[in-house]
Amino acid sequence: MVFTKEEILGNFPFAERLKLEKAKSQNSIIYWINELVASNFSGTDDIPSLIAYTKNVTEQLEALYEEKENSSIDSGASILEQLEGLYSEKDELYAQFPGVHSNQDLVDMIRDMEAQLSDLYKEKEKV
Repeated sequence: MVFTKEEILGNFPFAERLKLEKAKSQNSIIYWINELVASNFSGTDDIPSLIAYTKNVTEQLEALYEEKENSSIDSGASILEQLEGLYSEKDELYAQFPGVHSNQDLVDMIRDMEAQLSDLYKEKEKV
């Protein structure tokens, strides 16, 4: 049954008019495309919002890739600088303690010094 606009406005309550308008719009292909978009892509309701969403995601991906590219170049230089710094600190440490040629030698020397210190405190307590 087909109603004229005057019949709809005069005889149907607002809720019924909304149902009729929705039924009428469901005959449109655009309605079904928008329904498909809304059901498959969260945060989108129609084609324009899907386009905006796609542009946003694309911009975020491009920014992340650019950041990754820049950080990998910077981190490579920074890792090299850190490594050189560690080696120079190690060389300075070994230079300060003659006879120390490895980390294990340094650890052994420190443990020996701790043992000597502990023995001195024990002797002092006995006196």
